[in-house]
Amino acid sequence: METKYQMLEINLTTGEKKIVDITEEMRLFTGGRGLGAKLLWDRVPPGTDPLSPANILWFGVGPITGFMGSVTNVSAMSPLTLNRGQSNMNGHFGIELIYAGYNGGLLLTGKAEKPVYIYIKDDTVEIRDASHLWGRFNPDNQETLREEIKKDLDDQNFRIATIGPAGENLVRNASIDHDLYHHAARLGMGAVMGSKNVKAIAVKGSKQPSYHDHDFLYRTLLKWIKEGLDEKVGRRRWGHSVSMPERYYATTEGIKNKQLGWDPICDLSNPLKLEQGAKLWSDACNLCHVGCKVPYMRRIPPYAPTTGEIRHDNAGGWNANVMIPGYDVQTYVSTYVDTLGLDSEDVSGVVAWMMECYDRGTITKEDLGGIELTWGNVEAICRILKKIAFREGIGDKLAEGLKLAPALIPQAGKQYAMTSKGVAITSYEPRGSMSDAVGLAVNPVGELHGGRGTPERIMFDSLTTCSFLRRNIPMVFGSIGNWARRMLKGAAGWDLSEEDWQNQLLRASFMERCLCIREGYVPERDDVLPERFFKETIYNKYGEPKILSWDKFLETRKKTYLSFGLTEQGIPPRQKLQELGMDFVIPTLEEKLGTLK
Repeated sequence: METKYQMLEINLTTGEKKIVDITEEMRLFTGGRGLGAKLLWDRVPPGTDPLSPANILWFGVGPITGFMGSVTNVSAMSPLTLNRGQSNMNGHFGIELIYAGYNGGLLLTGKAEKPVYIYIKDDTVEIRDASHLWGRFNPDNQETLREEIKKDLDDQNFRIATIGPAGENLVRNASIDHDLYHHAARLGMGAVMGSKNVKAIAVKGSKQPSYHDHDFLYRTLLKWIKEGLDEKVGRRRWGHSVSMPERYYATTEGIKNKQLGWDPICDLSNPLKLEQGAKLWSDACNLCHVGCKVPYMRRIPPYAPTTGEIRHDNAGGWNANVMIPGYDVQTYVSTYVDTLGLDSEDVSGVVAWMMECYDRGTITKEDLGGIELTWGNVEAICRILKKIAFREGIGDKLAEGLKLAPALIPQAGKQYAMTSKGVAITSYEPRGSMSDAVGLAVNPVGELHGGRGTPERIMFDSLTTCSFLRRNIPMVFGSIGNWARRMLKGAAGWDLSEEDWQNQLLRASFMERCLCIREGYVPERDDVLPERFFKETIYNKYGEPKILSWDKFLETRKKTYLSFGLTEQGIPPRQKLQELGMDFVIPTLEEKLGTLK
């Protein structure tokens, strides 16, 4: 018998709570990212203001969440790009929702009249006053709420997701933070949560999850852990920082807002140097053998003591891209960003844009409220970050993100804003790799770290499986498809053929692309990169020139579209949409683009 999937839906305006059966939607769109796109298509009218009560906020799970899925996919229309928004949050939040009995996730609609937090313990669901939490920073708000629940129930083991001041102030790249080191940071999901007056969500479950064949899943999990354990030793030892030296040498990491291909400062971004500081522990998400969460305690004045985790996004954004020398100071800055509740990667791109403008003289000290925003100036960086989080002075305009802020500060120079569809490009240097360049460009939701918009990657996000695990899956199971079909059979009872699996990939991928087209996305027009990457040559450590060829870019983009099952123009074909049972999108697409091929 196939597993049934139930979603908890809370209307914040009316206070109504109900259970919605989404078994059929889960079966067609798998869960997570794919199902999130379908819910947005169904629930949010075209052209909706992402910060209005008409937007939804879905904390999504998938069929294998709790086994080889530790990701919670957060979906809403994005206030940063004004299009489809989604962000992955690792950790334990989605799994706790399943233990509480909601294996279809949590959907928030409407807007609360005043600041609230959501309390969920199994069948008990309450909307509680959060006035005493409003204005608090991360992680203080989480600890305060945890202690409050402990006094009430003598239970501190809740999983909590919160927003910081940036989310409260509707900063368009605000994040949602979970249990200190996990974040749904991309595309402004924290601003959507703040727009609904929700400060936090606390979840605790004690129910046995419903899986089709629990024993089969358990045996599969043990096989994966046993045979794949040694594959990720570097990431387990150093966390996300393990890849930084390699990326700098390969000219695939941004330096000085993408103006340079190499600088001696890059040599300071070495995980061996980081380890010489004070590694505290290695932490892992639910049932994960990698353990890539590696917090460090820095003891170097004046930024000591600072405890923080080095993720690839903040390592790339707060090191050479803004010319901060090494991990010691970068840990301090990235921890401060998390305290404010900002997306570390996106806001670092905003700061890098302002730094280049200040360096070129298009922005002055007076424009910045007395801040001398020179390269590597940590004090100045933290001051501008606070202005952004609290929308003070020029920070009010910078809080709009790189899609909207350049028009609000026209003298600065839009050409210096490194962005794809309004999302900052910080952790990648496209001129070092044509595949990186095209991958960044063709993702319909904008630049996401590691997210190239491929059907396979979208399916991983739909399965709620961390992307760091996908490399050792073929080693153990032969192929991604073999593994996925095996897991879905055990979890949901779906008996998928290889053709069925390929259709699952395309259905989730097409759903996201169709939603973006509905909201104004035109692939051939929008799947591009800033002119800098095609007109300005950079040089790597060995003096070799790096620049993108426009003609080769277009040729590779066309091939990439075809490899995704799209037309040469990046549009889902009419016949394939019909085969996938997605006829419902065709009238909207033809209204936007003309007759589909």
